[in-house]
Amino acid sequence: MSATSRQTVLAIGLAGLLIDAVASHPTFAPGKVTLFKVVTPDDEIVIGLTRNDLAQIKGKTPDAVQKALASTGRLNAWQYGVRRNGGGELEQAPVRRIEVAASSALHVYAFATQLRVLPVAR
Repeated sequence: MSATSRQTVLAIGLAGLLIDAVASHPTFAPGKVTLFKVVTPDDEIVIGLTRNDLAQIKGKTPDAVQKALASTGRLNAWQYGVRRNGGGELEQAPVRRIEVAASSALHVYAFATQLRVLPVAR
């Protein structure tokens, strides 16, 4: 096998690995959504913030979300919920756009899930 053939095979293999990484790991996907759990005395909800949303609040952490809520009094976000897709697998999907109001007893936590997180449809 010539050096050019080996380089071609290696390049094709690396391209396949990169495509697999993007397809199977949503954290690398361009439409990535970061999930947070918002806890109030009455309710717990999971919200999703896009990269643009996080850029507006100037942070990616639960503390940044909490500070944005405290300073503005409210935050627009996507409410996320668990659903089954066409193949019967569970996934986290956007349900509706909501406004989260600040409260003195409000807590925001990072939310990790093993389920596939769907991006927000634009």
